[in-house]
Amino acid sequence: MALTRVTIRNLEKSYGEVKAVDGLSLDISHRSFVVLLGPTGAGKTTTLKCIAGVIRPDRGEILFDGEVVNDIPPWERDVAMFFQTYALYPHLSVYDNIAYPLRERGLSKAEIDNTVKRIAKTLRIEHLLDRKDPTTLSGGEMQRVALARTLVRSPRLFILDEPITNLDAKLREEMRTEFKRLHKELNQSVIYATPDFLEALSIGEKIAVIKDGKLIQYDTPENIFMDLTEIKGEWVNKLSGDEVILGIRPRDIRILTTKDPKAIPATTIAVEPIGYESIITANVGELEMKVVVKGFINLEYRQQIWLKPDMRRIHIIDPKTEEVLL
Repeated sequence: MALTRVTIRNLEKSYGEVKAVDGLSLDISHRSFVVLLGPTGAGKTTTLKCIAGVIRPDRGEILFDGEVVNDIPPWERDVAMFFQTYALYPHLSVYDNIAYPLRERGLSKAEIDNTVKRIAKTLRIEHLLDRKDPTTLSGGEMQRVALARTLVRSPRLFILDEPITNLDAKLREEMRTEFKRLHKELNQSVIYATPDFLEALSIGEKIAVIKDGKLIQYDTPENIFMDLTEIKGEWVNKLSGDEVILGIRPRDIRILTTKDPKAIPATTIAVEPIGYESIITANVGELEMKVVVKGFINLEYRQQIWLKPDMRRIHIIDPKTEEVLL
């Protein structure tokens, strides 16, 4: 059963004198992928645990499809949580690790077998099912097996709490792609917490920026990226403290002839029609850029235009190693 909507109203939770969540309100719509972004200690994990029913808030309400669930225990909320610590049962095979929650629910052998193989196929780990010792798996393989063990439950809501923080860069990129693909295939609501600004930009449909237990921004990745007013401090130093290169393909930039505050002003230098496309060369300050558009576009020499990049297709590159960070 797919969850339609999660609503959080004025959520508060304190641990002694520390207020972990401070009046947070958030509306997560039907089958969306929402990222909670904030530094360590911002209140992300506490918020997720309140949603899952693992801890009870001091004040405020949590609603699933309009129904207040504050008094409903975790096992009745049908929420699956996946953490960065993905312990597998070392005495069980990969197949039995994945099948474990289904056996706990008393499903038949045929139902268990069908479900395990279906999820394994989705996660591309069918070849690992017969592996007797899960400790011989790579980090990425362990991550997928643990994820499969969570997914076999088919929960209403899927919560990911910094699930890839401890992985290396290559595996993080691989798992981000995996999570996005799974969201589309399984058609489930996902709430994903991370302290990594670049990760949030690359994976979320909407981003909720949390700091000191408060919601300070809630918008699309594009709007969050273009308005960094509240995104300050050491936890975004990948953008503000280190020098990086932003790269984008010419076909991933739109040309506007009317001013847009979220677009980059530019001046045309040349328009070259080539077959069914046109190549526009423009100056952005002292930088020369090329944009490729379909068909012919009528622009004059040195005309003022605005370039609007597709924020989901921007690549962030380390200038020293030329490694693609995002």
